[in-house]
Amino acid sequence: MKTKIILIVCVLIFLAGFGGCSRTQEVYAPASVNPTATPAMTATPDVTPPNSGGDPSEAPAISVNTGSGIHGAIHRVTYGENTAYIFGTIHGGMPDWFPLAEVVEDALRRADVVLVEVDEIGLSPEAMMDAVMGAIFLPDGLTWVDLLPEEHYNHMVEMMDAWGVSYNDVNTMNPSYLVWQLNLSIAVSLSGLDVGVEASVDSYIASVAAQRGLPVIGLEPIEQQLDILYNPPLEVLLAMIMHLHPPDVMVEAFLESGELTLDEMAYFYAANDFAPINDSFALIVGFDCPYMVYMQEMVMDWRSVFYANEIKRLLRETEEPTTFFAAVGLSHVIRSGAHELFTDIIEQLTLAGFHPVPIWEQR
Repeated sequence: MKTKIILIVCVLIFLAGFGGCSRTQEVYAPASVNPTATPAMTATPDVTPPNSGGDPSEAPAISVNTGSGIHGAIHRVTYGENTAYIFGTIHGGMPDWFPLAEVVEDALRRADVVLVEVDEIGLSPEAMMDAVMGAIFLPDGLTWVDLLPEEHYNHMVEMMDAWGVSYNDVNTMNPSYLVWQLNLSIAVSLSGLDVGVEASVDSYIASVAAQRGLPVIGLEPIEQQLDILYNPPLEVLLAMIMHLHPPDVMVEAFLESGELTLDEMAYFYAANDFAPINDSFALIVGFDCPYMVYMQEMVMDWRSVFYANEIKRLLRETEEPTTFFAAVGLSHVIRSGAHELFTDIIEQLTLAGFHPVPIWEQR
C-alpha cells in the first residue's frame, strides 16, 4: 500500500491544481482544518470589468461549436448585484473536449473577470525564474547531507541509483521537488492524455479570457501555493522520501491496486461522472502518515477554504456589478461529497450563508 501513496496523490493533484515552484523558505505548517476557519486574505485586487454588469448581450461574440458536454460541476452564487460561476477544471485535456458544455460557455460569455488559482500578476520573467530556481534547488549551496537525517539521506541515494539518476547531478536539488517529478513521470507514463499547461482545460479558459480581453485575477499568491507543495514541514518531507521506491515497484503496486489512472480520471471528468473521482479522493483517509495528513488538511482543504474566502470577499467588496468566472481544480468544487472530513469551496460558501446553485443540473 505504501508504494502507491505518492502516485495516488499525483493523480489527485491532477484534479486539485498546482503549478510552478517555490522561491521562499517560509513553511505553511499543516493543522487540523476547521471548515469555518479563515485563512489570511490577500489584498483586494483592482477589478475593472470591461463589460460591467455581466450582460451577455454586451459581451464580444465567441464561436461556440458543438461542445463536449463537460460541465465541471459548475455552480453559480450571487451576492447583491455580483455573481460568481465556479467551475472545476483538470490540468490536462483532449482536443475534442472543447468547447465545453453550453452551460459553461454561457457562463464564460457572461463573465467580466476570470478567476484562476494562482496570482502571477506583477511578476517579471526574472521573478518567475527566481521562483522556479528557488523550488528546484536548496538554498545557500546546501546538499542532502546537510538537510536529511542519515536514514533518509541513504534512502534518497539508493533511490537515485534505482531510478538511474546521477547523485552528483541532483544532490543540491530540493528533495520534495525531485520526488514529485519522479513520481509524476510515472503517473504520466501510464497515461495517453495530453497533460500540461498547453493541453489543459485551464489553458482553454485562459484562451477565452485572452480572446475577450478579460482581466484575470489569481485567488492565491503564487509564493503561497508553491511553498505548500515544495516546502512542506520536515516531517512531511521525510515521509515523502521514505515512500519513494524503484519505478518498477511503484508501477506494479499502482496497477495492482486498481486505483484510477490519469486516463481514467479524465474519462470520468469528461463523462461528468464524479462518484469514482470522489472515491479516489477518499483513499487518503486513514493513512497514518504525516504526508497524507498534510495532503488532506493543507493541500486540499486549507486551500479550498482560502479560495472560498477570496470569492466571498470579491462578491461582497466589488462595488460595480460584476460577474466572475472562477476556474479551480475539480477537487475544490466536489470534494466535500467524498468524505465527511473533507471540505470544498461550495460547502464553505454554504456555511457562510451563500447559496451556490449547481446550474449544470438545470440544463
